[in-house]
Order: sequence, then C-alpha cells, then structure tokens
Amino acid sequence: MDQKIYATVIKAIAQQKRIDASSIAADSTLETLGISSLDAITIMYEIEDALNLEIPNESLEKLSSVQDILDGISQLVQSKA
Repeated sequence: MDQKIYATVIKAIAQQKRIDASSIAADSTLETLGISSLDAITIMYEIEDALNLEIPNESLEKLSSVQDILDGISQLVQSKA
C-alpha cells in the first residue's frame, strides 16, 4: 500500500476526531473510532483535497473500517493512473 495514502487517511481521521494517529490501525472500525456519517464525509473531503481525487458519494455507504477507506482510495488512485 502506498504510504502517502495511508498517512493521508490516518491524518484526516486523527484531525477530525482529535485523537492520536498512533491509536488508529488499518483494522480499526469506524464505529470504534467514533466516526459518524458526518465525520466520514468530512474525512473524505479532506482526503480528496490532499490526494486530488473525487470519491463517489455512494462508496461512503460501504465503509466500515479504516481498511475499507484505504482499499477504496488505493483503487481510485490506480484507476486514475
């Protein structure tokens, strides 16, 4: 996995939830991190800006873990290349 994607996702989550980035793991669920649907939208906007991507809104409904976000962003980056 691309370290830039990983770092961007972890940073966006940490900033939105005001938690230490080291407490976020790829297998963390959004629920255990206290991420609401509104938080998820804000996090996705930050990731879009940082990586110059457009994340389809319908993909937000399928997210349940940090790994889901990482996988989705990685797929978008690969399809854009």
